[in-house]
Parts: sequence; C-alpha cells; structure tokens
Amino acid sequence: MTDSYRTYASQVRSYGDKPALTAVPGTSNHGWGLAVDLCGGIQTFGTPQHAWMVANAGRFGFLHPTWADPGNGREEPWHREYASG
Repeated sequence: MTDSYRTYASQVRSYGDKPALTAVPGTSNHGWGLAVDLCGGIQTFGTPQHAWMVANAGRFGFLHPTWADPGNGREEPWHREYASG
C-alpha cells in the first residue's frame, strides 16, 4: 500500500504536488478513510497482480471506480475504494 487515509493538510499537500492525480482537497475518498492506493504490481494494468485484484477485490468490499479505468481520462490502476457497508 502506498497511500490510505489522508488528513485535510495531507490532501492540500498532495494536491499542490500532483493536481492532475489528486482530488480537490475536501473531496477525496482518502480523506474519509475509504480509499487506498496499492503497489506490488497492482499499480500497473495488465499484470498478474492487477488481474488478481480485479477478480477478487469485490469479495472484500473494494471496487475500482470507472473514472480510474483505462480510457476515462485519469487512469489509476492502483486506486481502490471501499464500497461495502
């Protein structure tokens, strides 16, 4: 895991550093503790690790939002959001 919960101050810092990859501060699911950014091969579309995550994340309540899919303008293979209650 490379990132999880982000305080508001951390969201501001991240947005200042990488505005094209970071949500506007105060709107990030990271700030609600509902998003994670993963590594270990998951961060690259087409790897066996990413394929495993696609196949299994839903079993644990996580999804890959469509805005982060290839071709939707802001590809983030590493990003997952908790969507189960």
